[in-house]
Amino acid sequence: MLNPSKKSLTLLPLAFCLSASVQAAEITSGKELWLFGGGEPICSSVELKRCAPDKQAEAAAYFQQHQGVTQKTFKPDAKRIAELTALPHWPEKAARAQQVKPLLLTKLEQMQNKDWPEDSWYSEFESFELSDDEQNLLDDVFEQRPVLKDGSTAQVKVYFDGTELYVQQMFQHFIQSAKNRALVRAKTSGAAAVAKVTAQKPKLVLISASSNSPMDWVDYYLQLFNAAGADAVWLPIEPALVQVGNCDTLDQDRFRWNGQYKRSERYPELAAYQQKMCRNPQLMQQMLLEADAIFINGGDQSLTMRSLQKKPGEFTELAKLLHQRIDAGVPLAGSSAGTAVQAGYAKKKILMISGGQTIKALQYGAYATEPNAPLCHYHQSCSSDLDGSWLTYRAAGGLQSFTLGVTDTHFRERNREGRLLRLLIDTNTDFGFGMDEATVLRANFIDPDTAQLQVEGRGGVWIADASAAKAKAVKQGDKTTGWVASGMKFSRLLAGDTAFFQQGIQQAKLQCTAPDLLANSKVAPETYSAMDGRVWQALPGQVQACQREDGRWRYLNLPMSLQVAYESAGDL
Repeated sequence: MLNPSKKSLTLLPLAFCLSASVQAAEITSGKELWLFGGGEPICSSVELKRCAPDKQAEAAAYFQQHQGVTQKTFKPDAKRIAELTALPHWPEKAARAQQVKPLLLTKLEQMQNKDWPEDSWYSEFESFELSDDEQNLLDDVFEQRPVLKDGSTAQVKVYFDGTELYVQQMFQHFIQSAKNRALVRAKTSGAAAVAKVTAQKPKLVLISASSNSPMDWVDYYLQLFNAAGADAVWLPIEPALVQVGNCDTLDQDRFRWNGQYKRSERYPELAAYQQKMCRNPQLMQQMLLEADAIFINGGDQSLTMRSLQKKPGEFTELAKLLHQRIDAGVPLAGSSAGTAVQAGYAKKKILMISGGQTIKALQYGAYATEPNAPLCHYHQSCSSDLDGSWLTYRAAGGLQSFTLGVTDTHFRERNREGRLLRLLIDTNTDFGFGMDEATVLRANFIDPDTAQLQVEGRGGVWIADASAAKAKAVKQGDKTTGWVASGMKFSRLLAGDTAFFQQGIQQAKLQCTAPDLLANSKVAPETYSAMDGRVWQALPGQVQACQREDGRWRYLNLPMSLQVAYESAGDL
């Protein structure tokens, strides 16, 4: 699977412009994407620890005053235990069902008629060693709907003012860009249109289809974007709605396609809203036509694609309209899976990463296979023998809005450099972009191959140029013991850095106080640590680089090689 050679790509001379303070010119036309790396620390009632330290007491008081949900609660009762007992294929393996199910049902009977908060609930089942699918189904069956005095469903609450300032600014800048672009579009329609847009908040359309349970985080995101300056609305597409399209059986179909059990009972208001949209699809079309900004949440990008395509390669009419709005300059943002799903470009055969762990990717490589849907063993609908730890990808790409390369997220936090590089090498793909958590890459496109890039947030963006990469297996006799790769160049941009990308970084502005040329060997060891059988090695020479106060490096086109030894890759 390792590609023995790749065609070298000649880059234009790199021009450096370094400044202590760089502000990219505002671009108000053309395609604009905001690629968040996931893990944005939003101050909410379910994650008080993510609030700014000096705002936590204030936030706690706000959540109490507004009766914010702080955690899920579960309550076994005779009716729900009977429902669980009646479910076929649970647990999905017959031997396990015989061994575990009677003990589990006895345990649930002992826990009857008592409210169990999340931490206590999960500790009760530790000895059963339930799989994720088994635990998730158990959770869905017994989760309680939190109800306010007026009979409405209590919500997770977001306290935007308690969120770290840099996080607030990332979302505010996204919404402000949407406002600026809406004004530019309005000018073509005259003064009355400009006055109308000026007076109103930009309309943001939320797509939550990446979640296993698409309703779980709707209220959370609507509050977040409203606080950031938008008028946010939910576009309730999900796999069940697209793959089946039967408004009368949405709840049952959601169980089949997302592995979620009776979610309409947990979220009756959102379910009623979705029913209205399902029975009047023109309302969803109108929502996109009126959109000034679009956001796709995190979760599983394969679920997002099953909500945009009825079958691989064929976008729905609503997804085609989404493409039209993006191409018209309506900014699109995504976080985590909402970023990963954006990759794709048929002309360059740019793919979408769909899952996998670095440690397994290094040894076994990448596979062009569709990940299984949640609870597929229960529904006897699994299409792949590979579990979620294997590196998989969708060869036809995802939404195909980001056309420069493959996108990946949670990058530094999960040590995904090796995973992304292996994917690029195995698939003969030139470029990859890895976004750290709490970081956003803003990309303004001139054409599909060319964009102005800008970074905001706490972390960085790793850009891999594998256009000249070469890889070969390492053998001892007949046994393959690892592999080596060379010819790669890596760049890392931090907050405030900008770059002009056209088949690689052609120009860049780094937030350095001086244009230092440093030895490659100085930058690399502090950036690429040896782990899981990986040994990164910088080639001799110098690289344009500087170090931030927190020790993080920003640098451009650092030449590297990688050695991977299978025997030290850990327990796979």
